[in-house]
Amino acid sequence: TAWARCTRKDSAKRAQALLDQMDILYKEEGWEHVKPNKISYNSVITAWARSRDKDSAYQAESLLRKMYDFYNLELENSINNNDDDDDNDNNASDIARNLKPDSRSWNAVINAVARSRDTNCGDRAKFLLDEMGRLYQEGDGDLLPDALTFGAIINAYANSFEEGASDKAAQLLMHMESLYQMGFENAKPTTFVYNACMNAFAKDPLISINATTGGDITMNRAEKAEQILTSMEKRYEEEKDYRVMPDCISYSTVINAYANSNTEESGIHADAILRRMINRYLLGDTKCRPNAVAFTAAIKAHSAAINAALSAEEGESATKDDDVQRKQAEASARRCEDLLQQLCLMCQNQGNDRTLKPTRVTFESVIQALTLANDLEGVERVKLLRDDGGIILNNTRRK
Repeated sequence: TAWARCTRKDSAKRAQALLDQMDILYKEEGWEHVKPNKISYNSVITAWARSRDKDSAYQAESLLRKMYDFYNLELENSINNNDDDDDNDNNASDIARNLKPDSRSWNAVINAVARSRDTNCGDRAKFLLDEMGRLYQEGDGDLLPDALTFGAIINAYANSFEEGASDKAAQLLMHMESLYQMGFENAKPTTFVYNACMNAFAKDPLISINATTGGDITMNRAEKAEQILTSMEKRYEEEKDYRVMPDCISYSTVINAYANSNTEESGIHADAILRRMINRYLLGDTKCRPNAVAFTAAIKAHSAAINAALSAEEGESATKDDDVQRKQAEASARRCEDLLQQLCLMCQNQGNDRTLKPTRVTFESVIQALTLANDLEGVERVKLLRDDGGIILNNTRRK
């Protein structure tokens, strides 16, 4: 257990070596007092789950399988060595209590696989989750996945950048909702789970493509991310449960989803989400305090809208006049500069709060937007503002 909690790079290997030594002393020397048990195995599995070794997920899963092998072997030996049925039942109960893998064992392994960043780690973790569910259905009442386990898998799908990964994440979220409605309290989606699912939609390569159902166009993935945020807000208002309270990450993730969607309406939608975030903060929700990440994402959304407008202007199938497209791009560029100045003022008024300090990416995104809109004076103002460390002066304020 000490090695499992240790932060040393080799802590998992050292914990594994101790477990192997315990196993040898028990099986070859007959030392009953060092017989590995559930605590021993779970501690080493947890150590592998926390390890950054490349094969940590494989080691954790392999140890889970060995744990089952050891449990089945001990159960078989107990039955063979006792003729009394009552003794067999008591021994089986003791062995199950001391050796049989439980929800902690499975949850640790699934988390290790999901966080491994290996190819198809999300699908592999989902396979283990399904196996865990099957064993529960077969009568193993100790095997209940928790919200963190679901969240880890959803997060794995988000980080996979695979087409359709967001749909798999959404299916897991729906499964959690169903389990919670059936009375499984530990499966209730949390803020972390909702944020992970929205992030999966934000990172989906198909984010800007509208899905079709029966010939009808439905929401794109950015709009689906917003739908999840709205669901969070509604659930929190109804239940007042802090575990599902939207936070700054929730709103920033949806804003980022619209930034990645690259549509002419990206900036408009991002502004709407940013206003919702600010309103919640002004009403006393400190978890929704705006920061540089949210403002930078909104700026990127407007920059994406400019790119979409100019692309439509150049395209042969454009449906708007060139002047309209150009004015739309100029308006989005001005909005980018306004957001930057608002962020800089907030940072100054809060004593140069680091969470509100514009980053290099923030300035570059605004400069890019103004350049695309051919606002060269605006570019110079932003460069001066950047060189002044984000301090708003008269010569850097847009008239």
